[in-house]
Amino acid sequence: MRRLSCEVLFVGLLIGMPAAAQQSPILDASGDGSTTPRSRLASIKAVTVYLHRAEERWSASLEGDVKDAATEKIEVTLADGSLRVLTQPLPKGSKLCLTKMKDREQFGYLECNSAFFSANTGSTAAATVLRGVLSLGILTVSDAASGNTGFTVSLDRQALDAAVSESKAIEFARKSAPLIEYRKAFESAISARQLSEFIARYEGASDPESLVVKAKEKLPLAMEQEEARAKQKSEAAARQAEAQRQQEIQRQAESEALRQFQAKLKPGDRVKMMRTHYAAFHGLVIEVKPPLAYIQWENVTPPMQWVRVEQLLPSP
Repeated sequence: MRRLSCEVLFVGLLIGMPAAAQQSPILDASGDGSTTPRSRLASIKAVTVYLHRAEERWSASLEGDVKDAATEKIEVTLADGSLRVLTQPLPKGSKLCLTKMKDREQFGYLECNSAFFSANTGSTAAATVLRGVLSLGILTVSDAASGNTGFTVSLDRQALDAAVSESKAIEFARKSAPLIEYRKAFESAISARQLSEFIARYEGASDPESLVVKAKEKLPLAMEQEEARAKQKSEAAARQAEAQRQQEIQRQAESEALRQFQAKLKPGDRVKMMRTHYAAFHGLVIEVKPPLAYIQWENVTPPMQWVRVEQLLPSP
């Protein structure tokens, strides 16, 4: 059904195109009746395609399960039609396959169990091919007992090209690019602005999966949430501004109180002078001759000292 949707959405693309054109750069969507702008096509650089083999024939799809031994997963670069088989790395960074790795359920989709890779000549597995072939062409009865026979593989370009040609995978990938872009645009539309842009982009054009309707359904809630976040942000900013204002009032009050204390400093006042950020000298004012005051210190030597009035703070 998804494949049909893709063809309905982009009817007119690649129609009547000769098979050789599959290897050409991505088509210009302009002037062919498509409602999808070229700029959006250009944002999709490559498409993941699943190739499924049934009844000795390969077919292409945007969905598949690589746990199925009859399914392969490739990436098609749209610009030049280049191909990459999307197998997983071998376990623990190994470069050596084991015969037991044919089990995709257990080991995943690997070069070792892909139809697009074959055992290298001279490897252990290649030797087993000469002695007798089982399911993957690399197992003998003795191998099957342990499953630990090691071998290396290389890309079987002929097998890959044959499957891609038979399934028309490159043409399919290019025809599917606008559909993928359409789906990705919806998936990434989270904010009210993004949803509105998605609706504006696709409303009135082909909307095979009714995503415009879904975007419209999501828009009110997105707007409500954004308004709530904006309100919270505004309130937080107001609280911060008020806190800063109160701090400034407090700072100015303390500064004025200190100025008044220093201006009215007189003998008998207890004072302190900060030695470091955490340590202070404490003493008694003996005489004041602005800008200096003569202090008798309690905890410093020499005990009597002239200091600048502006350095003195009230002592508790």
